[in-house]
Amino acid sequence: MTHVRHVLAFVDLVAGELPFDDALDIYVRILRLTPEQARNVGSRALAELGRREREGDVSPGPEEGSLPRVEREDSEEQHESPRAEALFSKLRRRVRGRVHEDLRHRINLAAARTEDSLLETHVENGLIFIRALGRELSEAEAVELYLDTMMLPEGTADVIYHRALREIADEVLPPLPSVPGSASVERAEARIAADSERITDSEKTTGVN
Repeated sequence: MTHVRHVLAFVDLVAGELPFDDALDIYVRILRLTPEQARNVGSRALAELGRREREGDVSPGPEEGSLPRVEREDSEEQHESPRAEALFSKLRRRVRGRVHEDLRHRINLAAARTEDSLLETHVENGLIFIRALGRELSEAEAVELYLDTMMLPEGTADVIYHRALREIADEVLPPLPSVPGSASVERAEARIAADSERITDSEKTTGVN
């Protein structure tokens, strides 16, 4: 599960500076998880940490008295602002006290990485829907069915919808003319190839996540 993998990476990232509960709380709030999702992710993460401890592969916990104060201000949750500024302002509100700027910076980077990974996972799952329902539904209808099933926010759903159909477009339409020496074009082509390989592997092994 993508969330579990990233929340464990996040817990490891702030080990020694934030206790598990506060790290999980920050993750849940930044990623806007529902209470049910938060419980599910938290219980799975705890189970994995327990497995690590049994196998002797767990980072040492934070020392008593060295924990930063993490403030929670739910009344400020309703403010609307552009995505990047909203994320950073939430981090400023929630990670205060003795938490250094370096920790805020690492949390910001981890959150961005998680958001992008979640989008990629949703796109891959949408493409699996397309391949599984190709005889009954068009590509657009299959992706819309996936998005309706997952009940994703409209803005996020729009991004996933267009990314998934872009993948199909690259498979069936003539390639776009490239600009010689364009690094962005080369990176895009490499990413498309890597995504296609991951999707094929996913279909062979796990199916829909």
